[in-house]
Amino acid sequence: MQGLLKLLRDNRGFLLFLFGMFVFRSAVADWYQIPSGSMEPTLQVGDRVLVDNRAFNLRVPFTDLHVLDYGVPQAGDVITFKSPVDGQRLIKRVVAVAGQRVQAREGRLFVDGHAVAGHAGHVAFGPVRVPAGHVFVMGDHRDNSFDSRYWGPLPIANLYGRALMVVTSLDGVVPRGDRWFLPLPENAP
Repeated sequence: MQGLLKLLRDNRGFLLFLFGMFVFRSAVADWYQIPSGSMEPTLQVGDRVLVDNRAFNLRVPFTDLHVLDYGVPQAGDVITFKSPVDGQRLIKRVVAVAGQRVQAREGRLFVDGHAVAGHAGHVAFGPVRVPAGHVFVMGDHRDNSFDSRYWGPLPIANLYGRALMVVTSLDGVVPRGDRWFLPLPENAP
């Protein structure tokens, strides 16, 4: 026991640094590694995305407990959130916000009756009115995304943060130099 206490005492500066780094990643900024093609072509498998965890709320580090909510995402934002289905962290694009009506028909996406650039994929749905305290999210690769079309509008309480840019990207173990420090486009392709 004395040996452990001495080890902790001798390395307390380093341990405080590590603790501070983990608090920072939990509450301020983090990175998210893209695991699937649901956001292609905007985000590719292997991209590491910088996420601003302060964009919408202030959370107690290492928890989902919100201390203060002060922002809501806008249409076009790429956000990270806790899946309402299984609790996994996901990344998708906000296509509609509270009060808007969203639907897909004939391969086109419509928000409040106006066609949105890009395609809706092969799944027709809606119209769905997004309730207060929610957003409607979809992957940019509409035919390869499990999103609000299947589980409904996303509660704002599930938000983690706003994706800012691709910081690095790996194709397996090979770096993709053309995808480093790449800002995210505001609208879906």
